[in-house]
Amino acid sequence: METEKNVHRARRTSPRVKRRAFVGNTLERAKQQNGMLLVVDGDAGMGKTVLLREIVSAAVADGGWQATFARTDEIERNEPYSFMERFIASGPVSDWHFMPDSHTNPVELARECVQRLLAEGDGNSGGRVLVIDDAQWVDAESERVLRYMIPRLIRRGTLLVFGVRSPNLPGSFGEFLTGLAIDSPLDVSHHLDPLTAPEISALTLELHGVGISDRSARRILEATGGTFLGVDSVLSSISEREIARQHLTWDTTIHVTMASDSPLLHRFAQLSPEAQVTSELVCLAGHELPRASLRKASEMLGSELSLEEALTAQVLVESGYGDTIMPRHALLAEAIADTVTTARAKPMHLALAAVTSGHRSLLHLIRGADRWDAALHAAVDAYVDAAVDQGRLANAAEILREALALATTSDARTRLIEDLLLVHMQAKTSYFALDLLAEVEGLPLSILHEVLGIVLAAHEVGRELPAARVQQLLAMEPSTADERVALAYFAFMVVILTMRTSEHDELPQFIALAQMLVARMPDDPAELSNPRIGWMLDKTGQLLLLDCYQMVHNQAHADSAAVRKALPGLIERAEGLADSASKVDAFVAIAGAEVSIGALDTARDRAQRSVDMLEHVSLPWAAGTARIILLNCMMLQGDYDAAIEFMDLTEELAYITMDVEARLSMSALRVWVSAITNENDASAHVGQARRQREMNWEGYEPDLTLIADCEASRARGDDEGVLAASSGRWADQVRNTRHGFLTYRAEALIHTGKLDEAKELVDQLAEWRGTRWLEYWGTLDWLQARLAEAQGDTQVAMWHYEAAVRNRAFPLALGLALTDYGNLLLLAGRRTEAAERLDEAVREFERIGADGYLPRARTLLQQTAEAHGGSGAALLGSLTERERQIVAQLVKGRSNNQIAESFVVSVATVRSHVSNVLRKLRLSSRGEVLRLMREAADPQT
Repeated sequence: METEKNVHRARRTSPRVKRRAFVGNTLERAKQQNGMLLVVDGDAGMGKTVLLREIVSAAVADGGWQATFARTDEIERNEPYSFMERFIASGPVSDWHFMPDSHTNPVELARECVQRLLAEGDGNSGGRVLVIDDAQWVDAESERVLRYMIPRLIRRGTLLVFGVRSPNLPGSFGEFLTGLAIDSPLDVSHHLDPLTAPEISALTLELHGVGISDRSARRILEATGGTFLGVDSVLSSISEREIARQHLTWDTTIHVTMASDSPLLHRFAQLSPEAQVTSELVCLAGHELPRASLRKASEMLGSELSLEEALTAQVLVESGYGDTIMPRHALLAEAIADTVTTARAKPMHLALAAVTSGHRSLLHLIRGADRWDAALHAAVDAYVDAAVDQGRLANAAEILREALALATTSDARTRLIEDLLLVHMQAKTSYFALDLLAEVEGLPLSILHEVLGIVLAAHEVGRELPAARVQQLLAMEPSTADERVALAYFAFMVVILTMRTSEHDELPQFIALAQMLVARMPDDPAELSNPRIGWMLDKTGQLLLLDCYQMVHNQAHADSAAVRKALPGLIERAEGLADSASKVDAFVAIAGAEVSIGALDTARDRAQRSVDMLEHVSLPWAAGTARIILLNCMMLQGDYDAAIEFMDLTEELAYITMDVEARLSMSALRVWVSAITNENDASAHVGQARRQREMNWEGYEPDLTLIADCEASRARGDDEGVLAASSGRWADQVRNTRHGFLTYRAEALIHTGKLDEAKELVDQLAEWRGTRWLEYWGTLDWLQARLAEAQGDTQVAMWHYEAAVRNRAFPLALGLALTDYGNLLLLAGRRTEAAERLDEAVREFERIGADGYLPRARTLLQQTAEAHGGSGAALLGSLTERERQIVAQLVKGRSNNQIAESFVVSVATVRSHVSNVLRKLRLSSRGEVLRLMREAADPQT
């Protein structure tokens, strides 16, 4: 599970962050091994040179290395010793003016290079970094010199780095270098793959402080081939205005001109015409092709199959034990397919249609057709019917899109647009059809067309619901069963869309109207003439959800009595539903209400069940919110490891649901948990989390961004930051909140000596307790104890602290109360009691992984030990054998990752051992271990 978690976390990590981490680890490893060989290879544009230059910069900044960067030149590859001239001239050794001649011997030259390099470094306590870029163009004579030098340098204080453009041809220097690095456990071969969509999203977040949708990331991927330089160029061209609206959009404006000399096409361009046609056919297929199918398609085209040449050039590769053929990489396939003109592509697609079946065959048939006709229409209708019945909505939408690109008559386009939008509405992906909005608005007036037009337009950023048009449509009298269903579903959608605006006062009347129209829908889908709208017919589920949304409205208006009254009936009705999207949506509304009244255990269970159902039901409206509620419950219950793991596994899903606020809530939760655990740098998420305040509607717990800001400020000891984060327009106007940010504010007011304001706020929270304010973030007794302590009333403070530490529902709040109580006991001279409370606080923080709060608790605990005169030797004697091994590693200054590698255990296991060591030694930081060891060895020090 640890490995799976790290894989998913890596997928969402910015490539720049990964690069920096890789560079740091490489330099550290080279230091420990006294040298290393690193070979970095990748296609052109993947950022190889950027990475190599970062290694040089980091080595220079480290101060312990002599760094040299040299680069080959393709035009010199046939000039003997030309690279060695370049290399020596780049300055790795001083006072050597090398000029080759006809008598130059490669072995003698290599020996002299090694001797001079080692002699140059004799007076330097550090090592050498020699970086050679584009090594595939090293001339043959220089290659022989380098082959001799490599093994004689890489174990003698030299980090030798080669950059090579892939793929490596058989017998090439690049193949030799890569094999050499792979064969040695001490050396590293590092391949740079094209960026993935999650990595592009993470890079955008790092550069601009805002994420992008999965679809946008994939479009950038397709436009750039995933090259690091191409992606970086696209992201750098996004304007400030576009960035400001990015968190609310489904799509990103991409400013890119696809170069005709894409680096992905270099090897393809060198193929013979026959091999190019073979490659084009495989790439246009978009999937693996059996050899027999490829041969048959080639014969249909009258083209000679030239497969071996394309395989040798690594444009194509074999799969399935050589039975099938596919492009070397999906991005290469796209780049090659883009070079094929429409006129040449059509016969290829028809040939592919003849040798494939199902979805693939129909897709190729449409792409190869010259015009839209009745036969194609019938084939598309039959396929879409079957795909929708089987839940393959994405496939149905893809076929309809392709058909729409071919159809030209108004009747044909109207029918295809209706079908496409109904499929997208069912899949809850209407935003994928926003490009059709103008055409939809021009369709003949009907109830269905109005429903499609208004719902589609509602997905456009900044577009408000047209109130007059909505009212006009809702007032229309349906004349058929189909129209009754479409109108009722539209009324249901208006409720959902209204919840996503600031016009909450109109919600009850829309709910009542929707309930009336839904109740009038037919009971039997057989009454419908258009089976494509049959999925809208869900009377039981929709009526339940409308009642749930009325409860959510009451919750937003702090009417907890109404919420408590409605919950039992809604829970019973929801439990009675079969697993479905409607059941998930009902569970999510109920779980959110349960959080709002303090029923955290049942809320977490219901949210978990909702998330589990997502694996086998169609996409609900609240898919993103289900995950956010589950994460929030985990956080409030102090289950931070589970929260981080779940966040790592599901973060990207926030970008493929309609719950766009889930993107921002996810970032807020990331900032919050990072501040508490001190595990990861969440600075890239801060800007995105704060954009939650720019939304004109409130989803689940819209104050999460305030809580995240408050937590991050408190973890830094920044009381003024807490006060700033917990005040202002957003804090004043947010309605659907349990006012957790005010808990942080009260504490900060006490810290800063603003006791009158603090008392007023604490009294207000006491009045709201259990309704508008909950004790998830700190109990009332804890705040009252802090206030009494600040006012000098120790006896009252002690009484409240005793009450606070008896409340064990919320672990972080308990740890804070124990720490503060222990501090007061220490000040009062009650050291034994203080040690007991502080030891319990340390154990609680360690148990939940709240590393951000451990240093203070450990420092206070250490003070109790010093007061009792506890000796370092005695404390060290309390350690287990494994813990003593950990101490030995800490004294050497090794990181958790390095210790984990040494002991072949997980980083989480090492972190647990380190926490136990610090607690037993009563130290506040790992840096104090060396001091304690010295004191134990010589008490006089």
